[in-house]
Amino acid sequence: MAPRGFAEKPQAEYETAPGPRSVPYASLRLDSAGRIVVPAAMRAAMLAKAGDTLVAQVVDGELRVVSREWVMRRIDEEAKRFKAANPGVSLVDELIADRREEARRELEEANAWRKAHGLPPFDAE
Repeated sequence: MAPRGFAEKPQAEYETAPGPRSVPYASLRLDSAGRIVVPAAMRAAMLAKAGDTLVAQVVDGELRVVSREWVMRRIDEEAKRFKAANPGVSLVDELIADRREEARRELEEANAWRKAHGLPPFDAE
């Protein structure tokens, strides 16, 4: 009988791989605690190692799991493309301006509610 689960041979590190690859479908079993054991070939294709944090989402009933490292790489690449296409634009400044505008609107809404209920308004800081 072939080894099962964590009894398989440890896999090599995957940092040198350029990016994730595809692996054919496999049948996985969901245990009573909701756990799934991801086969070694799939972990290698995902660039995931034991102890890594994975990011999961369900899209149209399909479970998608990726390594956190790969998510961060994709975010970094997207940020680099944005910066190259939009020189001089500061996303940090835009985020701060958006947040300040949102806080101003929230203060207006809160003060309108307080006025309607006979309470003094909050002061703008």
